[in-house]
Amino acid sequence: MLRFLFWFYTAVVMYFAFAPLGLQTPVSDKVNHFIAFFIYAILLKESYNTSYWGSFFYSTFFCIFIEAVQYFLPYRSSEYGDVLAGILGITSGIFMYFVVKLTYLELKEEE
Repeated sequence: MLRFLFWFYTAVVMYFAFAPLGLQTPVSDKVNHFIAFFIYAILLKESYNTSYWGSFFYSTFFCIFIEAVQYFLPYRSSEYGDVLAGILGITSGIFMYFVVKLTYLELKEEE
């Protein structure tokens, strides 16, 4: 079920990344990138049990891939700031996952 959720989320991210929607959001698109890749990295780590570095590199590759494709789409633009926001979201997501997992394991050992 978690893998299905991961792939569904991946499809949703790709749809919003590549479709000519022209949506105006009340927050910066950098915040959207941060949140999207924060969630993506956690879902990847949890659904495929990849290493922390594996999750980082696969998520970063996906982030760069999206921006590279947007570079060639006439109705989209590609920005280095979007990649940076995505990488910060990935790093934060993996770090948060690590902290929560470590805390959970410590609490479980105390029982």
